[in-house]
Order: sequence, then C-alpha cells, then structure tokens
Amino acid sequence: MNASAFLFMKNFATERLILRLYAEKDKTDFLELFADKAVMKHVDKGVLARKQAENLWQKLFDEFYSKGLTGLWAVFAKDNRRFVGHATFRPRPEIKDDWEIGYILKQAEWQKGFATEIAAKLIELGFGKLNLPEIFATVDDDNFASIRVLEKAGMSFKRYEFDEQGRFSVYSIRRIERQ
Repeated sequence: MNASAFLFMKNFATERLILRLYAEKDKTDFLELFADKAVMKHVDKGVLARKQAENLWQKLFDEFYSKGLTGLWAVFAKDNRRFVGHATFRPRPEIKDDWEIGYILKQAEWQKGFATEIAAKLIELGFGKLNLPEIFATVDDDNFASIRVLEKAGMSFKRYEFDEQGRFSVYSIRRIERQ
C-alpha cells in the first residue's frame, strides 16, 4: 500500500460523530488530550510533555497533511460539536504492510460507545476505500476497555508482540470475516 492510497477520506461521519482533519482552532483540545495522564496511560509511550505535544501538532501539519496523508482526524460529537478525541488509520510503524486503526478519547467521553463507533467506521473504510485484506489494532494487554471495543468492532486476538514498553496484543479482522 503506498502513500497515495492513503488519501481516502478528509472528513466523514458516523451515526453520532464527525471526523475531520484538524484545524488550527483544535490545537488546545489536541494538546490537552495528549497531556492527560489517564487518557495516555495506554497510548504509545504515555503522556506527552507540552513541548512534545506541540511538536506532534506541528508534525501533523508539516509532515502529514502537507503531504496529503490524511489518516489523522479530530473527532467531534454531532449533537453539540464538542471535541471528543482523536482517530487514526495508518500503516503500522513496525510492519508497513499492516494498516492499523487507533482512537484516543477524552475521559469525559469514555463509556459512551464512541470508540466502538470509530473503530467500526475505520474498519469499514479500510475494507471499502483502501481494499485492505486485513486491518489491525494494537492494545496493551491490561487495557480491557479497549480490548472490548476491538472485539465489539469484530476484531479478534492475533498474536503478542513486544516493544521497549513490553508485551502488547495485536488484534485484527480480515475482509473474509466481514462477508
């Protein structure tokens, strides 16, 4: 899968959510999300210092959006346009042919079904727009809420992998399983 195939959706919606490219007006929400210790407990290396979050924000525009890589979205509730979180669909850093979905939600938005809604929509786009044979997600072994989300979206445990933080689980769903 090449980068040009990544140009699949700039803005889209689910039943209750709007996913769109970040805009400058979203910077405060973005920085607060990535600086929240509880939210970031199971995300990559954890909470980002202010400078790290600002660097990530700038990278979003300088290295992703400017090159047409649109797989990172701000998520908003349709009912009142409040910021809900972040969603991503990208090649896995470790295995470029494996595409993975991701979501990060504000604490106030947990347990509302939003993560499942995001995951299901991203899977739908991956099979429909990108024509992928399989879609992946990675999750910390002790992140039971996210594991439930992935299972509700139709994904199942595939294998364990390891990185500098330790062991994590890889989940996936194959196109054939959706037919």
